[in-house]
Amino acid sequence: MTRLFFFLLSYGLIVTTCTTMITYLNYTSMGFDMRTVGLFILQSADFALFIGAVLLLLLTVYVRVPSRLPSS
Repeated sequence: MTRLFFFLLSYGLIVTTCTTMITYLNYTSMGFDMRTVGLFILQSADFALFIGAVLLLLLTVYVRVPSRLPSS
């Protein structure tokens, strides 16, 4: 049950942070060049949260857990 929670949490964080980072691309219509916008995205907290959510998703999916507890 906790794996499902962490999976859904990380997936939701990935979707929201990607949406926010895509909206940052609207700064190009305000006259900023792509390099400036790219550096802004890389330095934002959303990008750090995105990387953390991707790592959490990978850990949730690929780390093996025992199917039974050793005590049972």
